Amino acid sequence: MPQNSERLFVDLLFRASRKYANWDPEVPIQVGDYGRITQGKPSWAFWRRGSGIFLKEGNIYEESIADEYKIPQPEEHGEDSIEGATWITSKNARQVEGDLTVAGETPAFVQCKVKAAFTFNAGCGAILVMNDDTISSLRTPGKLSRLLYEQRIPKGSVIVSEVHRSASYARYLSAKQSNSITIGLAAEPAIPNTVSASTHFKWMHSSQAGNFKSKTSKSGKREFYPLFRLVSLVERQVSTGFRGGLVQEEELPDAEPPWLAMNAAESGDSEESDGLER
Repeated sequence: MPQNSERLFVDLLFRASRKYANWDPEVPIQVGDYGRITQGKPSWAFWRRGSGIFLKEGNIYEESIADEYKIPQPEEHGEDSIEGATWITSKNARQVEGDLTVAGETPAFVQCKVKAAFTFNAGCGAILVMNDDTISSLRTPGKLSRLLYEQRIPKGSVIVSEVHRSASYARYLSAKQSNSITIGLAAEPAIPNTVSASTHFKWMHSSQAGNFKSKTSKSGKREFYPLFRLVSLVERQVSTGFRGGLVQEEELPDAEPPWLAMNAAESGDSEESDGLER
């Protein structure tokens, strides 16, 4: 595995979805959180924490900053949905259609409630699947422009404008030598004569190589935060922000990882892709 698996996972999924993957989805992320994206350390300091991650410094709702700028509370979508999974994959992943080739070798995958198989055509691949997820978002993100322009929060801050929250998730970062994987969510029968007789679910995967992590809420509550969107104020908006003494409420661009912006400037790569599959 690469020395900085977290940064690579974030990078691969951001390039595909324009959103940030939370390496540890148990750590809460809320709409209105603000802070900075760490650029990471050189390879010789890979053991240091905080390489290419979002570091929260505050929340505009908790600090009543949102009230000052008349920023409405975020709206939640899909709260009443009880079924369905969202898959986010790196650009080099290709879903295997029809019969799952890898799953066919493992009968346990046949009974999975949610399942999919992927191949990777080059390098490391990344997959994030969220079962029963909802999206909380700020419907008028343009109202953040003035807040950022007037530096009501520290200069250079990024703000969370959208959060996926789920009751179950699985994430996978492949090793370079791995070219395929199947991921599924299987039901575990309830144990008789126990306090809870409800069915529990467990994530399965076919590859023994790579970095795999999964969790399922025993209560069924959406208590994981696997994916979120960050927005920021770019230099163009700063230089043209005041028109007649007013800051224009423009749609804020996605905040790019600092290393991605640097690489794009060097290579001229501006390719984008949605990368979301439901």
